[in-house]
Amino acid sequence: MLSIRGLSYRYHSRHEHAIKNIDIDIEKGEFVIVTGVSGCGKSTLLKCLNGIIPQEASGEMQGKVEICGLDTAESPINVLAQNVGLVFQNPDEQIFSTRVLDEVAFGLENLCFSKDKIIQRVDWALEKVGMLDYIDSSTSALSGGQKQRVALASVLALRPDVLVLDEPLSQLDPEGAIEVLGVIKKLSDEGMTIILVEHRLHEVTSWADRIIIMDKGDVVMDCPVAEVYSHLKLFKELGLRMPEKDINYDIAAIRKQPQIEQTEQTEHNHNRVVEIRDVHFSYGKKKRKMENWVLKGVNLDISSGEMVSIIGNNGSGKSTLLHHIAGLHKPKKGKVRIADTDTKRTSAFKLSGIVSILFQNPELMLTCPTVYDEIAFGPRNMRLKAQHIEDIVNDGLQSLELSELYDCHPQAISGGQRLRCATASIAAMRPDVLLLDEPTSGQDIKNVEKLMEYCQRLSREGMTVIYITHDHEIAVKYSDRVICMENGNIVDDINLKNHSLNIETHQEAI
Repeated sequence: MLSIRGLSYRYHSRHEHAIKNIDIDIEKGEFVIVTGVSGCGKSTLLKCLNGIIPQEASGEMQGKVEICGLDTAESPINVLAQNVGLVFQNPDEQIFSTRVLDEVAFGLENLCFSKDKIIQRVDWALEKVGMLDYIDSSTSALSGGQKQRVALASVLALRPDVLVLDEPLSQLDPEGAIEVLGVIKKLSDEGMTIILVEHRLHEVTSWADRIIIMDKGDVVMDCPVAEVYSHLKLFKELGLRMPEKDINYDIAAIRKQPQIEQTEQTEHNHNRVVEIRDVHFSYGKKKRKMENWVLKGVNLDISSGEMVSIIGNNGSGKSTLLHHIAGLHKPKKGKVRIADTDTKRTSAFKLSGIVSILFQNPELMLTCPTVYDEIAFGPRNMRLKAQHIEDIVNDGLQSLELSELYDCHPQAISGGQRLRCATASIAAMRPDVLLLDEPTSGQDIKNVEKLMEYCQRLSREGMTVIYITHDHEIAVKYSDRVICMENGNIVDDINLKNHSLNIETHQEAI
């Protein structure tokens, strides 16, 4: 089904090869996981599988890739697309129709399928990913996880022989991830070849047949899943997540843990920096029934210096709440106050020195010619002294493993590296409140931990850090509080500092 021989590729903007002399064979119906640290060449390899590289990319390629007997360097991309379906890491790079139905039908229409066949395929694909109820919804109104499902459905509708997925679980809640993995596994059992890039190995390994590890552009391990546990030393050496979760960070179980009295509290925790009262919100000007509102009476206080995670299923209102704290949305009812400022009476622009936000799509935030300039952009506009700017930038580069990339163009580095670059750039302005929407998305565990440790340090220095994640293990391990959202409401607010749960013991076990 897939044959790769002597494959190497170098982007024109980079000195070193992104992938080097790769040889891989994959059989029909195999379910293969490809993993490795951010920047190891995984996404580059995937783009070679459907002709994007070399046909649409500027760089130098050596070697040969054949899929279903087609040479990907010579066969037209529209022909390859019927054999190889690629779901990108960021669904916003793939979705361009305004309605879910049109998005999923687009490829079929271009291939001149009959109307009846298109309707049948669209319904089948949306039902497979649990999005059939959203068939007439606007794509712009979907959450990140819902967009990811729609992007998958649009590729599934073409029924390709090979399905290639780049971090398809990155914006999915745990329940949604299991549902999508079940769909993918069933397709594999029915004969579709699956190639899945993923960092959340503890969630995907048991579903697959084989695992490939890449490092610095090379394949350093290729073995059946049944043999993976004899290679755990390699996972540890590379800083990868172990293929099986050792400790189950069950939020429901933590809720049942008895709380202990907190006898000491630092002074800054008495200072309320975020105050949300009875906030209701719905998108658009059209009046909607209350059950269709995105936020339905949210109340929340967060103090200076707290590190707070927000968890919940896709579409529960997490990103919308974060955008209210940033002042990007104004409540239809209720009040949001940030550092004693009513967001209804000021603009998001005026709040920008107080609040900084990392969006789900960090690529939209990167505009400078180098990583160094990107991180320095905010402090330069704040007219800080040159030495102070240099100290802040170097701190971000070192803390987030970006030092070797300081002179690279931000759009020429990997997805995980772009996310860390964007995080460093907004943190460089040293706001009172730092908001991060899915900062663990597309990151290997080593860099997730470095990013979280960086945020913890900023929190200890008095910055309030609020982040959304679907990774419950990270939420419990690095937060002072975990906010649980469901259907537009906060259903639980767990203060981990007041819990008897021994987090340090769990950290050591992992």
